[in-house]
Amino acid sequence: MDFSIRLKELRCDNDMSQTKLAEKLNLKASAISKYEKGLTQPSIETLEKLAKIYNVTIDYLVGISDIKNPYDKSKITPVEAEFVVKLRKLKFENRIRIDERMNTMIENQSRND
Repeated sequence: MDFSIRLKELRCDNDMSQTKLAEKLNLKASAISKYEKGLTQPSIETLEKLAKIYNVTIDYLVGISDIKNPYDKSKITPVEAEFVVKLRKLKFENRIRIDERMNTMIENQSRND
């Protein structure tokens, strides 16, 4: 999906007018209209501001990813966060072992379900 479509979807999903979004970005509403029509592209600075406004990544905005925000902490439980902290303390070789073991467990679980 390209940027123009993503921007309009995000803006509409958040019940925000082009004028309101333009105010937040210190732009004119016509700039937002041009972005949504694919006539112009925003600067990196504007992309960063849009990402913060909508709590998404720039990758999502420009269509590289379909994941709005893989770093959204609200979707990670405290136990999962603790697991990540422990994982990061491991040497690379041990991380590979953990990954292999988890994959095996998932495969076995799928067979038993």
